[in-house]
Amino acid sequence: MKFRVLKLLTMLFLITFLMAFSIVRNGDREIDFSNINYLDSKFKFISIESVDKMLKQSDSIALKLVKRDLNLKGIEKIIIKNSFINSADVSLELNGELGVRIVEKEPVFRVLNDDYYIDLSGSIMPLSENYSERIPLILSEVDSTELKSLGMLGNYFKNDIFFSNHITGLEIIDNEFLFHVNKFKYLIKIKDLSDFKSRFNNYKVFYKTVINDSILVKLKSINLNFKNQVIVQKR
Repeated sequence: MKFRVLKLLTMLFLITFLMAFSIVRNGDREIDFSNINYLDSKFKFISIESVDKMLKQSDSIALKLVKRDLNLKGIEKIIIKNSFINSADVSLELNGELGVRIVEKEPVFRVLNDDYYIDLSGSIMPLSENYSERIPLILSEVDSTELKSLGMLGNYFKNDIFFSNHITGLEIIDNEFLFHVNKFKYLIKIKDLSDFKSRFNNYKVFYKTVINDSILVKLKSINLNFKNQVIVQKR
């Protein structure tokens, strides 16, 4: 009986020792930053090479880093410092490779005068040498207090099949928003961006009602400032 207990204890000790040895050895494995697996990441404004370079040149990351010293959250913070990146999720795969999921920022307006984008969260985003997004142009100066509202408005346009092809530009003059549209010369006028979804939905209904008439080519402006009304001005 004692022999069986001793044998069982010996086997248990060996298993524990081997597990501990494996953990220590696994923790001593070096992380290879030259072979990063980018998972489900779509690169438009930046390149994989630029992210690799950013990580390799960071003072916070040693080129030869062992697994136990790896700070995944720290690596994520380094990546999202890039002006084109919205979020990053870094994980360690079973084979020891880093897995990185990157989501780029999504621009909804381009400010022509100052050459920058406004993204859907209302943040300023620089232009890219790799890719140019086809989105409405803002042809005037933008006050920083308007960025968040413009981000929400641009996101609404971008995710609406009709407006994503219809709105081509925007001017902000004397606190009035003047929207340019595709194929026609009239302007859509709004004094402020409060309740913009309801106002533009009214416009969409109006447009689809009269699109087969000749009235649109005769218009100078369409005013959406009145609740549940579309006021037109002819040339």
